[in-house]
Amino acid sequence: MKIFNLPYIPTGEDLVNNAFSEGAKIAKSLRSRRAPREKKIYKSEERRIEVVSKVIESNLRSIIKNFPSYEQLPAFYQKLLDIRIDRNRYKKSLGAVNWCLKRIRELRTEILKEMGKTRSPELSKQFLGRTSSLIKQISDDLDELIEIKKILKNFPSIEEIPTIVIAGYPNAGKSTLLKTLTGSNVKTAGYPFTTKSIMIGKKIHKYKEYQIIDSPGLLDRPMNERNRIELQAILAIEELSDVIIFLIDPTAMLDPQLSLLNEIRKFCPSVLVVINKKDLVDGTTIRNLTKKLKQFSPIVVSVTDRKDCETVFLRTVNLCCN
Repeated sequence: MKIFNLPYIPTGEDLVNNAFSEGAKIAKSLRSRRAPREKKIYKSEERRIEVVSKVIESNLRSIIKNFPSYEQLPAFYQKLLDIRIDRNRYKKSLGAVNWCLKRIRELRTEILKEMGKTRSPELSKQFLGRTSSLIKQISDDLDELIEIKKILKNFPSIEEIPTIVIAGYPNAGKSTLLKTLTGSNVKTAGYPFTTKSIMIGKKIHKYKEYQIIDSPGLLDRPMNERNRIELQAILAIEELSDVIIFLIDPTAMLDPQLSLLNEIRKFCPSVLVVINKKDLVDGTTIRNLTKKLKQFSPIVVSVTDRKDCETVFLRTVNLCCN
């Protein structure tokens, strides 16, 4: 489901070329009509200005209208935008487009008014030159918005329904758990930081829909040292989670994972601890790990096993309801 109805954004060069081309077509058409030469030239240049202005204004207006205002975004999307893009960068680019739109409107009115007084078609060249200069001034901002659009298009669609967030160290099996539970088409691989953004799947239980979020892997380190990928995971945990599935990787060091678990419990106290990869380590390792995690009453699973994953899901549903 789309969150934003984002418009087509031309580059500065494309915008000028398209607008000037449309203007040239209409001017040529009018000059081919039967009428006194001076009148034809004047009318053709007048219409050139109107058409060029209309094409440019339409494009710029569409950008301003369809890009969401930062202040109107829900809190979660404001914070996600701050992580992925930076609000000042976002506001500056939209502000530049709005400034250019106003200036071209003013310029069109000014030039057409002057042409009405002087009947000089030469003012059309002045309009085209100044318009080209104005677009050139916001060319970098248009390029910026093209890149921002790519990021916004990939923002997750969050619903107001019970939400389970899967968290843990990189390569703990979070994406595989989401895929096994929901059939979501998520990328999985045997190396860390495969998930670079928030991924979402849905699952229905007893006619009730649950939202399951695969968050990027987290390392046990201070918040100010975390990268943008990790900050998205913290945002999902802090802002969206009703319950957290915290995956323990028995093939990785335990102490950093426990430290991360204790940090996460400060954001959301409803946490189900799950030891993954039971099929990859020996029974003694699993038993020792279970003893160390006894206070958390962990479940031991393989996230590639559908029955194991269903057990995990039902436990989290119970936590959601309590």
